[in-house]
Amino acid sequence: MKSVIVAFLTCLLVLCSQGQLGGRSNNCQCYRYVARVNPELIKTEPVVHPPSIFCQKTEIIITIENKEKCLNPQSPLGQLILKNKSRQTKKTAVSTMSASTHTNTGSSTTR
Repeated sequence: MKSVIVAFLTCLLVLCSQGQLGGRSNNCQCYRYVARVNPELIKTEPVVHPPSIFCQKTEIIITIENKEKCLNPQSPLGQLILKNKSRQTKKTAVSTMSASTHTNTGSSTTR
């Protein structure tokens, strides 16, 4: 009898923990998107949040008139921002790699 109760409670615990994980994955910041945006109105550099375990969507957050708005990643401006961000990331990775290569070769000494 005790083993049946323990098995039932274990199953209940597993189901509850799986349900919580699903609930956490809906912590997206963007629920509504701006339809059209004039790029000249954007005050700061857009913030791009790639998909993660907490939100499975790519989110682009821009600042317009001291308010944060979400930009649709599928829009033409959203696609341009994502393309520029990926170029910037690649450029940073290449410069970091070359800097670390120069540092490693210059610091090696022989005895």
